[in-house]
Amino acid sequence: MIQSTEISTISTQVNSGFTTDAAKGTDNSLFRDIINHELKSQASQTTSHSATQTIETGKPALSQLERNSFAIQTASENIKKGKTSPSFIEQLIMYKEDQLLSKPGGDSFALNKETNTIDYDLNQSQFSKRVGKDLKDAGENIINIFKDVGAGAPFKYVDSNGSIQAGGKVGFFGTIINFFKDIASGFTLGKYTPEGESSPTNALDATKHFFKKIFVDAVFKDIVVGVPRSAIHVSENALFAGINLLETIPDATIGNFKAGRTVTTEIFDDMQVFVDFVTDVVPMGEANSRTHAFALNEGLRGLPFIRNITKQAPEPNDERWKYVRNTPFRKSIESLATIIPIRM
Repeated sequence: MIQSTEISTISTQVNSGFTTDAAKGTDNSLFRDIINHELKSQASQTTSHSATQTIETGKPALSQLERNSFAIQTASENIKKGKTSPSFIEQLIMYKEDQLLSKPGGDSFALNKETNTIDYDLNQSQFSKRVGKDLKDAGENIINIFKDVGAGAPFKYVDSNGSIQAGGKVGFFGTIINFFKDIASGFTLGKYTPEGESSPTNALDATKHFFKKIFVDAVFKDIVVGVPRSAIHVSENALFAGINLLETIPDATIGNFKAGRTVTTEIFDDMQVFVDFVTDVVPMGEANSRTHAFALNEGLRGLPFIRNITKQAPEPNDERWKYVRNTPFRKSIESLATIIPIRM
C-alpha cells in the first residue's frame, strides 16, 4: 500500500529593525530616502526567502515505492498536459498504462470504475481485497473468452487527450457477420451498406465498391485477418485468467507483507504486459497490422514499417492506431519484434 507522506512547511518571518538618525535636516533628505528604501527592500527579500523555506518533520522519509508512485503520477500529469514531448520513462509508463488498461488484472494501473480514472495507489493491504481482486480479474477474463467468441469483448484505452474511453473488439461471430454484410454490400454494388458507410454515387464508384467490399473487406479483413485475430483475443483472455489465478498464491502468502505485495505487483503486472506485447506482434496481431500497414498514395512514407514509424498524429478513424498512443518507444519495440518474429 502506498501511503502519502506530508511534509510540513514552517515559515519564519524576520523583521529588520534598523533605524538611523544620521540623516537629519533637509539637506540629507535624499540620502535618507535611499537608505530607507534599501532597508525595506532587504527586509522584503528576507521575509520572502524565509517563507519558501521548508524543514522536515520527524515523519519517516518516502520509501522507494512511494517515490516511484509519485514519479508515475507526475509523469502521467505531464503526459495529459501535453506541454512537452514525453521522455523515455514517460513513454514506458504510457505503454504499460495502455497494456494494463486493455485487460483486467493490472494492479499498478488499476481502473477506478467509479471515477473512470487510473488508481495508482490501489489499497491491497487487506487479504480479502487483494485475493478478491485476483479472483475478480480472472472471472472477467473468463467471461471475455465467451464474449470474444461471440460479438467481441469491451476494453478501455486512453485517447489523445489523456481521457479513458471505452472500445470494443470484434469477436469470431462478429467477424463472420461482418463478412456476410460486406459480401452483400459488394454484390448489391452499394445498394446495401453496413451502418456508418456511404453508398457509391455513380457507376465507377459502384465498380470500385464491389472489388473493395468483396476482396479487401470480406476476404482479407474479415477472413484472413479477422478470424485469426479473434482467436488471438480468446487466447489472450485464457492466458490472463491463468495469470490472475496464479497471482492468488503469492498474494495469499507473501502478500501479507508490504515488500511481498510490492514484488508480487511488479512481477505479475510486467508478466501481463509482456504477454500482451507478444500477442500483439504475432502475425495478424494488432501491432503487426500497424507495422505492416501501407498506403500507396503516400509514396515512400506509405511503405510498411516506414508508415508506422513516421506517423505523427493519431488517426481516430483508423482502428489500427485509434486505441494506442503510438509513441517512439512503442513504434521501436513493435517494429523490431515484427522484423524479428517472436516464436511462441
